[in-house]
Amino acid sequence: MEYKFDLFTLLGLGISSIAFFLSLFFIFQKKFKNDGYYFLYVSIIILGFELFYKVSIHSRLIYDFSVLYIPRRFYNLLIYPVFLYFIWSITKVGFKMKIIHKSLLLFFVIYGVYVFVTGQFISLNEKLEMLNSFYKDMRPGPFNYWLNSKTLVKSIIIPLPFLSIMVYDFFRFKKRNVNIQSKRLVHILSVIIVFYFLYNLFSNVMYKWIYNVTKYSMIEWPIDIAFLSIIITLLSIITLLVNTGSTFFPPLKYSGSALDKSHYESIISKAKKYIEHNELYKKDKGTLNELSKGLNINSKYLSQAINHHLKLSFVDFLNNYRVEEAKKQLLNKENASLTLEAIGLMAGFKSKSAFFRAFKKATNITPNQFVKSKNSSNS
Repeated sequence: MEYKFDLFTLLGLGISSIAFFLSLFFIFQKKFKNDGYYFLYVSIIILGFELFYKVSIHSRLIYDFSVLYIPRRFYNLLIYPVFLYFIWSITKVGFKMKIIHKSLLLFFVIYGVYVFVTGQFISLNEKLEMLNSFYKDMRPGPFNYWLNSKTLVKSIIIPLPFLSIMVYDFFRFKKRNVNIQSKRLVHILSVIIVFYFLYNLFSNVMYKWIYNVTKYSMIEWPIDIAFLSIIITLLSIITLLVNTGSTFFPPLKYSGSALDKSHYESIISKAKKYIEHNELYKKDKGTLNELSKGLNINSKYLSQAINHHLKLSFVDFLNNYRVEEAKKQLLNKENASLTLEAIGLMAGFKSKSAFFRAFKKATNITPNQFVKSKNSSNS
């Protein structure tokens, strides 16, 4: 048995290696936390595995990786829910994985594991016989996949609902007033995903057309390798751009946001009411996570609303309430005997230095100067 190391083999091995390294690097670097592009990394892994499988078939390396040779592929259907969840993480404000989303993902994972495990019951000799028959096949052209009911279900029936939902969400997203980076990202992803779906739908037509020109019986493998290499390269470029500080796409922290002005205002309004009603600024647990839980809003979107709409960090946002509270306490005659540090602690500051620093930042004067100015104006 001779290996086939041609341009397509080298291309596929190179791109699939990059796909695995790049996606796993960022997933482990972020400790499996979703930075808004988590499903992008997962999709690159799945496509990278698909590419490696096709390269293994094309190059005959599958003889050395016979554990992967199974009559049915166990991984490719997982790409559709992953694509969908990535689109939702960009187009839906505050998108979180609910039980139904996790269940759907788990269904495809379980299916993949089932196919893989059952495939291991095929003996090595049987697999080798199947491979030998496969490579000896001198068919006049690629198999017409549309005539196979199982392949028809996997190529059209299952992907179509996912694609329909993504297209619907895309057109809804276009009507919203969102930043140009989010629009650009969604447009590019939509083209890539639709292109991927259409390719899987009509690839057999392309195989036959190219076969009629080249008379190369197994033309589908080089074509698939070239196609997947392009898709993975595009997704990898997006991954590199967003992880290197490029402003071409939404940054990591807000990648799944796509918040418009009305959402900013709504979130800020709810946040202010909650803080004022619960006096969150006085509590030790006055954190972003605490506020997001109280509002039942994704902390990422809450942070974005404060940063973008108010041009403040969350700490400064909360400190402004503390400063206003400190002003009230400083002007309260009953507190005349208290030290400035005690006033700061009453307002929610954890130290005198934090109190003075925040007060000066908010008012351009120190607490001492504030008291003196009020006393002089009253005299």
